[in-house]
Amino acid sequence: MSEYRQLKRQVGELLTALGPGPEDVASTLVAQRVSGLPRSNQYCPVACYLRAVLGADPRIRSVAVGPCTVVLGINRSDGRPAGRLMAQLPKPVRQFVVAFDHLAFPGMLRTAETDGGDRDHQRIGEKDHAVAQ
Repeated sequence: MSEYRQLKRQVGELLTALGPGPEDVASTLVAQRVSGLPRSNQYCPVACYLRAVLGADPRIRSVAVGPCTVVLGINRSDGRPAGRLMAQLPKPVRQFVVAFDHLAFPGMLRTAETDGGDRDHQRIGEKDHAVAQ
């Protein structure tokens, strides 16, 4: 199996393990202290979770989550960009993303306290899902 196919399978397994329903996904992410911003493909709680879990992998350059897919920016072994790897979000994760974007899980919203005062990301309400669709 190619390394990229294996990486795609690993991401799928991580996402599936989040839970069988959107509330389960939220509970799993809350237990891991994951927060995020609605309508932000880079700061969606699912993207933040994947970045935290996969962040040490030198093949991963970026993570973006849209309403249906996750897009990983991939590096070659020499560190140069190698393109993008797209994976479909499992249905419970898709349902969670839509619900989170509609503020169904207010306890998961990123605040100055939850991000350590780091406000270099987009403000709540700025839409950037188009990149990951």
